[in-house]
Amino acid sequence: MAKAKTQKPVLTDLPNNVYNDRNDLTNAVGLLGDLRSERDKYAGEAQIKITKIQEELQDKIGPLDAKISHITAGIVHFVKNQKANLFPDPEYKTHKLTTGSLQIRKVPASVKTRTSTAFLEKILDKAGLLKAFTSLSEKLSKNFLRIKLELNKDAILADPINAKSRIGIEFNEESERLYIRPDSIDVEIDTEAAA
Repeated sequence: MAKAKTQKPVLTDLPNNVYNDRNDLTNAVGLLGDLRSERDKYAGEAQIKITKIQEELQDKIGPLDAKISHITAGIVHFVKNQKANLFPDPEYKTHKLTTGSLQIRKVPASVKTRTSTAFLEKILDKAGLLKAFTSLSEKLSKNFLRIKLELNKDAILADPINAKSRIGIEFNEESERLYIRPDSIDVEIDTEAAA
């Protein structure tokens, strides 16, 4: 469905913006202030209404969110305790119900360590490359070029033990996520699931 275009209002009562003397300029600045104050007043009134609507919405959906969270926790608990019965085939990780489905997906291990300039400099220094890298960066900068250093996450994940011991990389372990898909809605609810 195409998004409806909003049309700007046609302004027919625009004031003359040709100023001939200091008096015209003074009046224009005053009018500008008055118009801006009126605009800010309308924006403030609208913001108060928006805040009120958001509070009313929160009052209505807060209890529903609590129920959703409570039911989801119960489903997760049941799946943890009955995983072998629900998913007997290790290759098939979907369990169909009359009201929806449950699906378990593996989340691969990933690099947890965040890249920072200090961390990258520490790695370069440890490898004896910091001085050479700094020199190369300066030479490139004089020619309007720059180097972007980043962790090679593929190489790190291929050799995690060496990466951890040499440069202190931390990892998010491989895990599983449980996706709950009720048929009545077009969305899935995902949660952490114990292996």
